[in-house]
Amino acid sequence: MSAFSGASALAMVAGLTLISVGSASAASGTPHAAPPLPCNITVTGAGTAVPGQTLIVGVVAGTTVVTFNCNTSSGAGIAAEASLLAAVGTSGVIPTTEADTSALGTFAPSATSTGCPAGTAGSCSIATFAVPATFATADANGVCPPTQAEINAGLFGCAIAVASTQLAPVTGAEYLIQYASQSTVPSPPSIQPLQTTGSEGSLINVADATGNTGYWWGSAVQAVQAAAAGTTPAIAPNSCTGVGYGNAPGPYLADVWFVTGTSTAIGGGPASGVTISNDCYNGKTLSPPVLGGTITVPATVVAGTAYTVVLCEVNTTPYPSNDTHAATICGAGAPSWIDASFSFTAKAKVISQNLPVTNTIAVGSASSFKDQLTTSGNQGTVSYTQSTGSPSVAVSSSGAVSTSGALKAGTYTATGTTTDASGDAGTFSYALVVTGTTPPIVKPVPKALRVSGAAVHGRTVVLTIIGRNFTGGPRITGPRGTSATVLRATSARLTVRVKEATTLKKGTYTLTIKFASGKRTSIRYTVK
Repeated sequence: MSAFSGASALAMVAGLTLISVGSASAASGTPHAAPPLPCNITVTGAGTAVPGQTLIVGVVAGTTVVTFNCNTSSGAGIAAEASLLAAVGTSGVIPTTEADTSALGTFAPSATSTGCPAGTAGSCSIATFAVPATFATADANGVCPPTQAEINAGLFGCAIAVASTQLAPVTGAEYLIQYASQSTVPSPPSIQPLQTTGSEGSLINVADATGNTGYWWGSAVQAVQAAAAGTTPAIAPNSCTGVGYGNAPGPYLADVWFVTGTSTAIGGGPASGVTISNDCYNGKTLSPPVLGGTITVPATVVAGTAYTVVLCEVNTTPYPSNDTHAATICGAGAPSWIDASFSFTAKAKVISQNLPVTNTIAVGSASSFKDQLTTSGNQGTVSYTQSTGSPSVAVSSSGAVSTSGALKAGTYTATGTTTDASGDAGTFSYALVVTGTTPPIVKPVPKALRVSGAAVHGRTVVLTIIGRNFTGGPRITGPRGTSATVLRATSARLTVRVKEATTLKKGTYTLTIKFASGKRTSIRYTVK
């Protein structure tokens, strides 16, 4: 036991890849034929090993005991349990932090057993693994059984992995376990279309429903997909960006169109324009699957008819489908499906607006912002005619979006119509959200620079004050007894009639100029 304790035992769990539980292959939609397994197992205390699969259900912590009888040639040396977060972590997350190394099973060769797949005395090695009563890992999020939030995101159990004496994973000896306490199935997935009407050939942009708590959990673990298809798992990224890495294989997705209220399917097929991302874990936050992309309206729709559109995903988990009719709706080409649907009404000659319908920029980028509107369902070039929004946000006849100079923080919209040469028509709307703080407008400071002419005590003369940034409503005051009247004012020159008192002595004095804006300046002048 000591040879596999501590940090050494962690090394083997770092190679955790997970296994298929009777899932569909990406190539055919049918279960992938896995190579012969290197181990046989028996489960006692509680739980059942599913025949033909590396899956154990009904596990009870502290009660279930799994006995491994493996071919000695596999090199099996140790067994440990880990959270499935180990399979969806980024390259910045150490998978070993998801393993409980306080509870390990070690293998010993048997001279008499014939219970391993090799089936001959002297070819088997046996280990007993007791599922711990309390699963504990270095990562507080790495729990077994998984939380309901993790189950909703597609982490459908935990794993027991077998490793060699060199601490390398034994291929085919990785077992998914489901606890008896995992009685609540994942929340149903959701789908929200951007368009609910359109004509044949147009695109429907789809996404997860706003505020939903149910994700597309049927195929959320990239490593399980790879095992099912017999391919090499993708390398985890350095970080998660709100979505997982990679997507569910294209053949795992399909859309089916039904006339609403009937079981009559009128079209659909592989949902090649749709993507559903895999789970990703950065050590703190689990990023669940994210739905996106487009569904094409089939040529078989009839104008004026209401349809129910169903998006189907192959279910690679042991959980039952969220829809008891999924096999009938989605087809029998996979062990199971999960699905979600939305309503759509077919219309003739409708040009549909596609993404983008909105964008967000900072205040500082508003003056140079550009975007391009797109459509589907049209025949040839589309002409855009804007009815609102100009000049803050302008949409050209080709659908190019631009702004007219700097914009303050706020939301700016543009709406209008679209047409093509065949007479098809539609509408468009666009919203530009400008965020940040609008810089204050800095008004130029007035400055008097010099005076042309000189005043004379006891007399009235006209002086010219030359400067810059003069504004409206100037009022001028001077020394006691001086009267100053502005005759003409521009931004750089003030013509002023000045009357000096007879008692004012010769010398240099100050004229103060105050503008209606509240700004002021002053200038020295001479009295003769």
